[in-house]
Amino acid sequence: MHAEFKFLMDKIDSSANPLFLEGEIDTLLNISQDKFITKRAFGNNPRRTSFEEDQKRRDDLRTLIKQENISAISSATNAKPNAIHFALPDDYRHAINEEADIITSGQGVKRVGVTPITHDRYNKIIDDPFNKPHKNTVYRLGFGDDGNICELIHGANQSIETYYLRYLKEADAIATDKDCILPNHTHREIVRMAVVEALEGIESPRYQTSKIELNEIE
Repeated sequence: MHAEFKFLMDKIDSSANPLFLEGEIDTLLNISQDKFITKRAFGNNPRRTSFEEDQKRRDDLRTLIKQENISAISSATNAKPNAIHFALPDDYRHAINEEADIITSGQGVKRVGVTPITHDRYNKIIDDPFNKPHKNTVYRLGFGDDGNICELIHGANQSIETYYLRYLKEADAIATDKDCILPNHTHREIVRMAVVEALEGIESPRYQTSKIELNEIE
């Protein structure tokens, strides 16, 4: 990636652009890697497709997918009624799929889907008999009171045993001795993004041309 960056910036046989040190190239590559993940996850890209909308998107971010089976925080405070707190993984970035084991008095354990909701939505449905949590429903609220926490809301006479979280993790930082962990086919796109970042930073007239080329290879 360093070699291709230098080539695209005309570093091999030209002094037309300023020399970038290895640490500076790493910084540009990491900025671009982060932008790449965000754009591919949420559809802000030339294809206008987000994660898992087509095979290209599934392949772009497949190496970042992780699964964790999480137990409740036993000493949680400030929880809403019928709610349990769970600590998200340190490398958590975005949820992909969520389930939970709910225990209903007299009925045993059942694994059900978890639905993320906003706090405004919570206020509207918590007392609504047709929408409030029940034996087949668990809702999730975001919560950051003491770390990276989420709050799962269950029905009356229930508890939650395990939270099953499949998620996109944060990518490892690219460094001279640490390769990019994203699939190989994404590396050229990330390098191109880093070149665009560099050209924009030095206000090069090649910036617009490079940006167009980036869109074409995506």
